Amino acid sequence: MSTTLPIPPMGEGPDHQWFNALFEENGWSGRARSMTTKSIGTGQIGSNIRFTFDFEGDSGGVPASLVGKFPSDQELSRKTASVEGLGHYRRETYFYRHFKDLSDRIAPSAIYADYDPETENFAIIMEDMAPGVQGDQLEGTTLEHAEWAVDIAAVMHAAHWEDASLNKIEWLQGTDAAPESIFGPDMIAMLWQGFKERYADQISEEAVLIGDKINGDAREWAMNYSGPKCLMHGDYRLDNMLFNAPGAAKRLAVVDWQTVGLGCGAQDVSYFIGAGFKRDERAQYEMSLLKRWHDAICAKGVNGYSFDDAVRDYRYFTFSGFSVAFAAPMIVERTERGDKMFMTMIRRHVDQIMANDALSLL
Repeated sequence: MSTTLPIPPMGEGPDHQWFNALFEENGWSGRARSMTTKSIGTGQIGSNIRFTFDFEGDSGGVPASLVGKFPSDQELSRKTASVEGLGHYRRETYFYRHFKDLSDRIAPSAIYADYDPETENFAIIMEDMAPGVQGDQLEGTTLEHAEWAVDIAAVMHAAHWEDASLNKIEWLQGTDAAPESIFGPDMIAMLWQGFKERYADQISEEAVLIGDKINGDAREWAMNYSGPKCLMHGDYRLDNMLFNAPGAAKRLAVVDWQTVGLGCGAQDVSYFIGAGFKRDERAQYEMSLLKRWHDAICAKGVNGYSFDDAVRDYRYFTFSGFSVAFAAPMIVERTERGDKMFMTMIRRHVDQIMANDALSLL
């Protein structure tokens, strides 16, 4: 993976000559005469661009298009993603560098990833998953796509299950080496109060009950987990997934690794299922999907973790998606789609929490 090229200037992005230098570093003989760009995705924190190349003669092994990820155009989102905030840009860049073997299997393969700690500028250039289609958080998932998602989750979680070396990585969330997050219990409680006031006419009494509970007497719930830990995505939901045809080399690629960290694997599964399914479908499929994930991690070598353990952790972390859904809209630029998405997630996670009697675990 190239690191010798300078990061393209923030707000400008790379030109075709920058890409020609990247092609040369990767051993590709093709050269771009020009290129076209198109914004893709609906990311709240980063900006994603598709680059389609017009070559001087033969492509020389260069893909017809590549996708780049860069800092957000929105100042508030950039500030939130900075190391002083959440450290998103650094974390995602280093994920592609540090876990390249794993990322090549479950994410778009990256050929360039670099980050500047002084300016918070970064760039990740990766394979274009077209004609893959981004999942739609509002529309919800199909059972087939949900099965793919839990299968990929199992690959990720089993790869570093109870891996003590992760605890030494400073840029991973949740490790002993990581600095204390500014988004501790007090900050999360403040964000909940702001969310509750802003969306008072859109959230149910049950949502208020849950939010008050996990930000009151039970505010330490996320810190009290003591079970096995592994590498986890942290924002494992449909909008962060690209689905391809069943026969494709990668039928599913997971993107947006800005929250990758050390934690409970069942948390990713609980978050995905709770946010991705409508109420009746979630109730119908959640335990069979959890069992599919558990069977898969066991087949990959995980032991000493029963299905009852998985069910307990699944229920316990139903609050994770709820917390993301009320905290995120308070720290990024507000958009119409963002509001719809977060309200949809809140409603679905409330249903999931109540149906699983998760409040009794606090």
